[in-house]
Amino acid sequence: MKKITSLMFTLFMAMLVTACGNKNIPAPFSPTDLNAKVASGEYVQKVDNFVVLFDASSSMYMDRTWESKLEKAKLVANNMNNTIPAGLTLQSALRVFGPNNCDKQECTLNQSMSAYSKDSYGQTISAITKAAGLTPMSPAISTSSSDLSPAKGDIAVIVISDGLANVDGPAAVAAQALKDTYKDRVCVYTILIGDDAEGKAVMDAVAKASGCGFATDENAVSTPEGMATFVEKVFLKPAERKACPPPPPAPEKQTFTVELKVEFDFDKSFIRPQYYKELLAFGDFIRQHPKHTVNLEGHTDNYGTEKYNAKLSQRRADAVRAFLLKNFSGTIDAARLTTTAHAFNKPIATNDTKEGRQKNRRVFATFTYQE
Repeated sequence: MKKITSLMFTLFMAMLVTACGNKNIPAPFSPTDLNAKVASGEYVQKVDNFVVLFDASSSMYMDRTWESKLEKAKLVANNMNNTIPAGLTLQSALRVFGPNNCDKQECTLNQSMSAYSKDSYGQTISAITKAAGLTPMSPAISTSSSDLSPAKGDIAVIVISDGLANVDGPAAVAAQALKDTYKDRVCVYTILIGDDAEGKAVMDAVAKASGCGFATDENAVSTPEGMATFVEKVFLKPAERKACPPPPPAPEKQTFTVELKVEFDFDKSFIRPQYYKELLAFGDFIRQHPKHTVNLEGHTDNYGTEKYNAKLSQRRADAVRAFLLKNFSGTIDAARLTTTAHAFNKPIATNDTKEGRQKNRRVFATFTYQE
């Protein structure tokens, strides 16, 4: 009778612990939608295959707050599964280590490498119901090497565990051997369940062994945003932006210079009729290029005083300006035409000859433009 009572009490306590352990585990959350990032071309698929190594050993039974670490791990796995974008073409596998102790390095392969299906993968996770046995993480990692043999392309290995009570050698050594086999094709990621420092050290070492993975924990992926960040880093990468071709070089502009030279009679400032045609052509150039200004420079020969010749050279420049404004009224702004009087200070020929003095009695202007 005492034996029956003791057995019934043990069963009752086990049921009570299980009920309490599962009571505080939330349902899977509504995931952050990463599909838009893939559909827009902002991100592309990073890996072609992934395998989850799931710890269902006895150390995953309860944490120090009497919550089931196994159920926490299942929640993490389900949330990850729900967050993976639907548009990815993946091969997936799931291997559980613990209940069967991985005798002779044979752990339970709950799903072999096959075309990834969100629904099927979720059902496989839900089928994990008990935590028992030792923690053969090292054999599980080693055995996963054969799971990955048919895989083509890049691989993500995701270990979900509390990192405790490992047997059969350091798990980091097995992770390094996996890396040596698949080289740059494989990266190992770990998600720590619980907060044990020893377990964290093991999980950190496993992730570090692959050289390209990283370690995280259940708290970091407990929100939709946190899990989206994890999935994005593991399964996606930014699309390579093709450099925009440089703009075609601007057509080389040609510079044109139009010169005006109007000569005057001795001591006179009226314009000879022979220059009308040239002045009209010069004015037309000015009209067609309204952003430019023109300075009309008046000059004389060296007969007379500088003061007298300064006034004479000014009258000559003013005469040319007046001609242009009269003939292009309303089309050339007066402010665009300025004048300068140089008297006899800038000769272009000798003043010792009649011909030279004629050349010096002038109004000169240049108009430079580009097109």
